[in-house]
Amino acid sequence: MQQKLLTQIAIALKSRSEISLLELIEIYPIDCGMEEVVAYLEIAQQPPHTIDNDVKDAIEVTNVLQGSQMKTTMPRIVFRRQT
Repeated sequence: MQQKLLTQIAIALKSRSEISLLELIEIYPIDCGMEEVVAYLEIAQQPPHTIDNDVKDAIEVTNVLQGSQMKTTMPRIVFRRQT
């Protein structure tokens, strides 16, 4: 799953220098539940990406396999292109 997310981030960053997770999931909605959210958090811990604990974003999380949907609040994640 992480490789899929890294590819999606790379595609989104071709036309811009940074993108928040909130913006990214408008393009690629979360459909694998909290497992996907955790994978995004793991990616965000690696430079040059950032996690801003002072700003919160509300995101929608869908799990297609379980047929469930929820909203959660989490720190703002910003993915940045490598320089």
